Amino acid sequence: MANDPILIKRYPNRRYYARNTSKYVSLKEIEQMVQNGETVEIRDSQTGDDMTQAVLTQIIMERYPEKMSLFPTDMLHFILRSNDVMSGLLGEYFRQSLAYLDYLQQHRPAKTMVDPMQWVRLWLESISGPTSKSDHESAPSPSESAQLAQRVKQLEERLEQLESPGE
Repeated sequence: MANDPILIKRYPNRRYYARNTSKYVSLKEIEQMVQNGETVEIRDSQTGDDMTQAVLTQIIMERYPEKMSLFPTDMLHFILRSNDVMSGLLGEYFRQSLAYLDYLQQHRPAKTMVDPMQWVRLWLESISGPTSKSDHESAPSPSESAQLAQRVKQLEERLEQLESPGE
């Protein structure tokens, strides 16, 4: 399957072995795999523990320290101070954010991906239809107003029935 991660084993001598190519790979080669759109899964050869996060963090720290500014110092303090519940919430927030960005990247041309606010607008349009300032400012049509008034009247009648003592 094309979406399966490339399994890489990390041996005690700090060497990485990629099973898909049956050869040892460097951190630079792992970085290149990720940049080429591959997903990697890095496991300790002895314990089987997942080391993917640690290795990818190492690559970022060593090769792209400027990208650490994506995590403001206040956020790092917050993460270190957080309890398990808050850490879970933050983790889920980041996972959901990445899912949205991934969706947008897959369904929109690359040239529209320059502005993050454009991503959000495009994603919202994809789930709810086009929106614009004029959409929010325009009044409902007379037929929509009549339908809305009728619906409110029905809800009020239903509420009265529910509030009145059983007859």
